[in-house]
Amino acid sequence: MIQLYTWGTPNGKKASIMLEEVGLPYEVHAINIGQNDQFKPEYLAINPNNKIPAIVDADGPGGKPLKLFESGAILMYLAEKSGQLWPADLAQRYTVIQWLMFQMGGVGPMFGQANYFFRLEEKTPYAIERFHKEAKRL
Repeated sequence: MIQLYTWGTPNGKKASIMLEEVGLPYEVHAINIGQNDQFKPEYLAINPNNKIPAIVDADGPGGKPLKLFESGAILMYLAEKSGQLWPADLAQRYTVIQWLMFQMGGVGPMFGQANYFFRLEEKTPYAIERFHKEAKRL
């Protein structure tokens, strides 16, 4: 069974959605980032980058446990493990990878920055405009 360490943020939900889509059994472990759970030694042993999500697959490659962090890497692993949403055809697979990278490097970070600067008490008009424009473009 896969152990999923996450919290209810947009990035944290990606692995949960993928696990549901491909039907792999999993157990959720809440990492309350508002209470700094991501800095606890037991979580850092799974993800030294102290971000969510992370997984531990007890039945990883070769039947050995696998710890994995970074949502893009987790999504690729779960697709390959399940045999779903991961084309065998190389050209089709790289089309999937390109859209995953588009989301990981563009949509996720830019929408996050747009939201961050929009919600700040002390407004920074340049940052708000810059990230809003980029979010709209994406």
